[in-house]
Amino acid sequence: MFPRFSLPLSGIQKDILRRLALEGPLKRAGLIADTGLSAQTIMRAIAPLRDADVVSETPIRIGERGQPARELRLRPGRLCLLGVSVSEFEVSVKLRDLAGAIFYRERERGAYGDPELAMQTLGLMLAQARAALPPGSDCIGTGIAAQGYMVEAGRRVAARGGITDWIALDLMGRIEEMTGLPTTLENDSRALALWVQDNLPELPQEAFFLHLSSGIGGGQVSGGRLVRGAWGNAGSVGGLIPRGPDRPSETRIRAAFGVETWDELPGIPPRKRQEGMEWLTRAAAQLSPALQAVASLIDPEVIYIVCPLPDEIAEALIARVSLLSEARRSTLKDLPPDKLRLPRLAHWPSVEPDIAACAIARDAALGR
Repeated sequence: MFPRFSLPLSGIQKDILRRLALEGPLKRAGLIADTGLSAQTIMRAIAPLRDADVVSETPIRIGERGQPARELRLRPGRLCLLGVSVSEFEVSVKLRDLAGAIFYRERERGAYGDPELAMQTLGLMLAQARAALPPGSDCIGTGIAAQGYMVEAGRRVAARGGITDWIALDLMGRIEEMTGLPTTLENDSRALALWVQDNLPELPQEAFFLHLSSGIGGGQVSGGRLVRGAWGNAGSVGGLIPRGPDRPSETRIRAAFGVETWDELPGIPPRKRQEGMEWLTRAAAQLSPALQAVASLIDPEVIYIVCPLPDEIAEALIARVSLLSEARRSTLKDLPPDKLRLPRLAHWPSVEPDIAACAIARDAALGR
């Protein structure tokens, strides 16, 4: 069991902690200006956090006259997040504090069609993470990023390799029992959408995130917020892409170029590279109708391809994708080209589901 942070937090306090987690140290005057709240309200919100040793305030003198500015920052290691990632071929656990310092991170590759094997492996990792927790630390929650189809929103997933067994497992409840912390479950693709949002310098209000891993998934953001849908499966674009040798999962893309890891790409012969590029053309033809449906139904500003591809491979795939269906092309044939509104395709190469799981825990505790 992990120690749980017990101080009740107001909405203002949650907002302050979230801002500190995402933006780093903040001046009190900046908080007052950004929130529109009075100095007295901000001071009343900060005081219990300071008394609980969650935040510290440091006087910073900018000029020679007047009162020094007060800089607010998170106490290192005081509040922590637990991230759990579960997929067909890998489970992982990450323990970090609210400011981003990592105290434990471990991942184990294997075949996890049997959920009890996954739970056994995670149990060992969670025990090690608990031992790595700094003295005096409390945790505010656990996030789970799970590959699979949600059959009970926020609680159960149907995971490939053992669908019947996974459906029978209350994944959220089991992890909550193992950690003793408030636990939130999201599909891994939607979890990654949250994490990418955290790292974008300019946050698009309407976006779609295509996640390519051993499978294919997706996540939708509308009005700046993650869309979950009625059962937690909004954005599940993989079901629109035919199964077969040209299905563009990340593992199949690597296989098409004959590499185990992308570090091997510079050493492949020219003929193999050409074969890989020809395969990308066929894969893009499989992918295009699904993304045309996304563009038509969701109308996002940008579609991010979330996948650890080398830039040249990502660019080649994007260049081969068409977002304009023949039916729409025919309907809009008289539209001036500069009036056609299609999403921008962009590549996001960093894929870390356990980090995304920590973002799930943070958002569940502090809001978004």
